[in-house]
Amino acid sequence: MFGFHIIYILLALFILLMIVTFFVIFLLITRVIINRRQKKQIAFENAWRENIFEYLYSEQEPNELIDRIPASKYVYLLGFLRDFLLNLKGNDLDKLARLFTDTSLKKYLIKRAGSISKKKKNEAIYFLKYVNDDSVKILLKKFLASKNELIFRTTVESLSYLNETDIIDRIFEFFAGKKQFNIDGALSMLVKFDRSICPILTNMLGTKKSNDILHVIIMILRHHRYAEAIDKLLPIMINSGHKDVIIESIKYLGEIKDPDSINTLRYFLAQSKPAVSVAAIEAASKIGHGFLEDIIISKLDDRNLEVKIAAARAMSTYSPNSRAKLLELSRQNSKNENVIIAKRITIENSILTND
Repeated sequence: MFGFHIIYILLALFILLMIVTFFVIFLLITRVIINRRQKKQIAFENAWRENIFEYLYSEQEPNELIDRIPASKYVYLLGFLRDFLLNLKGNDLDKLARLFTDTSLKKYLIKRAGSISKKKKNEAIYFLKYVNDDSVKILLKKFLASKNELIFRTTVESLSYLNETDIIDRIFEFFAGKKQFNIDGALSMLVKFDRSICPILTNMLGTKKSNDILHVIIMILRHHRYAEAIDKLLPIMINSGHKDVIIESIKYLGEIKDPDSINTLRYFLAQSKPAVSVAAIEAASKIGHGFLEDIIISKLDDRNLEVKIAAARAMSTYSPNSRAKLLELSRQNSKNENVIIAKRITIENSILTND
């Protein structure tokens, strides 16, 4: 029996050694491939950098450059162009984008988008956003059905660059299908669209029931300061019992600085939830309407420390009367919590003013 145990141990050690050897060899091969790719990338850039700059800053047509570059080198061309496409704007970006639209590079990317390799497919989808072509838009929209999140995200990025706002529902559907709705993920995609997304999102306020989706929609509307959504938003924030939706709606009111929202803010200033009160104080401070001044000052006596601090900060910018009251409180020789907060805010403001 003892001999069998030895054999099993030796066999297990041999298998373990083989697995370790396999991974070491795999890592070495991967490193060799990466180094080889890097060397080829550098060689391409050294050989073609001046030609690409000459195209960019001359009257040269796209085909005059692309027809001279072997198709086998296109992958290195893409690697070289990526940083330029991210940093260039205006006419320079348009000139560089024509390399994709008006040449064989377009066919190369379309073919590559059909690759079974997820890496090649994803790279092609990324660059196809520079091909402002209806057939390419149709092709890109097919990739929205992908279960691979990276491919889905890259597809959305490309379509948002082309401002294809008809895919917004697909974005919400993608995240709604997850076990947990990823608010940050949805927001990072939607924020890449321009302001023309706002009327579409405003219409969705009346149809979407998910609090997570409503939260994201309101964040985007606030980001763009889209005041036209207020009529649809007010009933939602009044009737909603969801804290995040309410707070984001209040922040929206502060961002658009609508003086007609005073009564709404007055209602939320009376809320017992500290986070809601803080948001209402900050929004009222941005709007700066005198009718809410007494309520904000009274919030210094709230039981919650965050509400007290928010009230003091608002007083420091709200009006000369509020600032005077805060300054008077800060000069008192007392260990009272309100006095300590007033001193803190006054010192902070003094430091910021001097900076």
